[in-house]
Amino acid sequence: MSPDPETSSLPLPEFVKWSIFPFEGELRVRQPKPLYPTDRPRTGEPGGGPCTACTAADDEYIWVDQHWRVSAARPSGVPVQVFLETREHLDMDDLDDERAGEMGQMIVRLDRAIQAIGGIGRVHVARWGDGGSHFHMWFYGRPRGAGQMLGFCLPMWAEILPPTPEELWQANMAVVAAELATVSGTAIARP
Repeated sequence: MSPDPETSSLPLPEFVKWSIFPFEGELRVRQPKPLYPTDRPRTGEPGGGPCTACTAADDEYIWVDQHWRVSAARPSGVPVQVFLETREHLDMDDLDDERAGEMGQMIVRLDRAIQAIGGIGRVHVARWGDGGSHFHMWFYGRPRGAGQMLGFCLPMWAEILPPTPEELWQANMAVVAAELATVSGTAIARP
């Protein structure tokens, strides 16, 4: 049998044996592809598609203020999954010192707002940004006691597990929005 050209000779990392890793069975590392001369254009960049965040109306968000907006993802396998976005078309390295300071405050405010729904063990925060050039940061509320959903595997579990029921999801979004609005801004999501 000839070797699979898509399979790498690289070893599997140890974390595939961890109890938080969502997959089991035979796994193989894919063959790394050669580097491209440059990154592909993201939405909102020349050569990429249009920036949907720039054209989105405030009523498409759960909370807004003068500089920031929070949108809800579609229901996933966690109780809360939201995105923090700048109102202005900026990426993280475009933030001036004032906006960067506000971003830090918004991270803490969102953590507290997500905790306010109850039953949250930890709020996970991530910033990828490979698809869109408009600044956005991911927030996941991990259910308390969900021992397999610890760490960097949480986003995978959020995609694998059955979605939170719509009614509960909307109620959770309303709690997050209302909590944010106790400090500033406008809650769009309502119970």
